[in-house]
Amino acid sequence: MDLIQPDYRVIARQLIRVSARVQPGEAVTILGRADSLEFCEALELECRRVGALPFVVVGSDSALLAALSDPDVTLEQLATSSPPLLAALKASDLVITTFFERANPLAFHPPHILPERIEAQRRSEVAPSDIIFDGKRRWLGTEIPTPAQAEALDCRWETLHNNFWRAMQADYVAIGAQAERVKARLNGAQEIRIFADNGTALTLKIGGRPLECDDGIISEQDILDGALYLNMPSGEVCFAPPEYSAQGRAVVEVAFWQGRVVRELVLDFEDGWASAISAAEGLELFREVVAGGGKDGARLGEFGIGLNPAIERVIGFTLLDEKIYGTIHLALGENRPLGGTNNSQIHWDLVLPKVTVLVDGLPLLQDGKLLV
Repeated sequence: MDLIQPDYRVIARQLIRVSARVQPGEAVTILGRADSLEFCEALELECRRVGALPFVVVGSDSALLAALSDPDVTLEQLATSSPPLLAALKASDLVITTFFERANPLAFHPPHILPERIEAQRRSEVAPSDIIFDGKRRWLGTEIPTPAQAEALDCRWETLHNNFWRAMQADYVAIGAQAERVKARLNGAQEIRIFADNGTALTLKIGGRPLECDDGIISEQDILDGALYLNMPSGEVCFAPPEYSAQGRAVVEVAFWQGRVVRELVLDFEDGWASAISAAEGLELFREVVAGGGKDGARLGEFGIGLNPAIERVIGFTLLDEKIYGTIHLALGENRPLGGTNNSQIHWDLVLPKVTVLVDGLPLLQDGKLLV
């Protein structure tokens, strides 16, 4: 299988000029990993070409691993956010994140790193996240996939690479039109019921929450509506259900957390809170991650419908999986960027394929097929 060769200059032009609609004089902070430097440089140049003021911050996974492994680096140091980084974020009109995962996710897990040091480093990410999602600036998040990420997912590198770049270059005009049709069906509705042959039977409310069309563009109307955040590849309609509304059971065939897998997970929801009943694999991992997400880690934070036809199947790469056409996803934890109230250190998207979705009793999805 031949690898798609992405042209970072073309993609940067799309992201800066069309997706984020960067304007002259705007301050743009670009956050990257060392392996995404070339892409960050393309974004920086495109910002300058439109008259914006970019500032690039590139971190090294190897440097972070060294700090996590060094006993002379205290837990307090690991848990403290960088003041210069916080200042740059506060001064930004737009923040672009070019990574969601580590370049080599498995290197950041026990037994390589002690759990308490991982947790301390995670706390250092809370303050930057609070600034990025405080409603005062736009945010665009994307990724540069790596062979080590594919290895962690037990996935062929060619499959991950090509799925990602095909999805990035999908027909976003068509996706946007489909997103508007789905949004129209949800707008003004009250209740969603979800069923599947595997035992899923879940009810949740919409409750007048904002409906977000993740269609690849932060439009003027999005800004007026407070929808300031976009991740790429795009392709979903989503919202934050009222936090206490979810009732019933969801069966998740496979879920992934930073390269580790959970299979046949059975979740029971009561008043919005998820309890893990059983799993064929990874039950303790699931419980540990949710417990580490803080007080709202086990609470439903998002319901979404995937709309990107360029993504073929679940491979464990959440940024792709949640956008698969005709799937839904339920996310636990953080949902303030969507207009919710969950405050959590995690946002874990759990993808459910081949489900039936009723909106106020009328079918929107039938066994994974969209009916609009």
